[in-house]
Amino acid sequence: MAFWSSTATSEPRRNFKFLVRISDANGLIPTWVVKGINLPEINVGESEHKFLNHTFYFPGTVTYNEITFTVVDSINDEISQRVLAKFANSGYNIPTGEGLASESLMTKNQSVGSLGNVTIEHLGSGEDGQDGIVSFALTNAWIKQVQFGQSLAYDSEDLSEISMTLRYDFFNFYNGSTAVPSFGA
Repeated sequence: MAFWSSTATSEPRRNFKFLVRISDANGLIPTWVVKGINLPEINVGESEHKFLNHTFYFPGTVTYNEITFTVVDSINDEISQRVLAKFANSGYNIPTGEGLASESLMTKNQSVGSLGNVTIEHLGSGEDGQDGIVSFALTNAWIKQVQFGQSLAYDSEDLSEISMTLRYDFFNFYNGSTAVPSFGA
């Protein structure tokens, strides 16, 4: 007997109930093409101090993991083209000449603006999944890596996928539409 079966109102979160929202003024990566994503992770560095026969540890700087997600490439929705457009809007252009090479410098402002808002919603219960929803809103997210699948093969019936890795500064955590006071905005 599971611990949550003692009450009819308690239900565990499920890993397949999630939405990833990536939007900006230049287009949207549809939520339905996202196949999987890892959640944010907080890491605290440490410093050690040795005194005689003892070692003492002190918390250091906080860092956050990279977020990697996979999308299914869709022919009709031109997902590959949308991903490349977001990357190009970050400031990168293929250096076809000296003038274009010098103008092809990426900035954080352009990179963050190109990607737009990134929110991972872990849905809860209910018909629409809105009961018990929690959200991770990534702050200053930008595209670090784009990978167009592993390989093509005649003996494979797998869907074509694109993997993207995002880097961000930190995240805000929301329980429903309310920011968690001890963590977030």
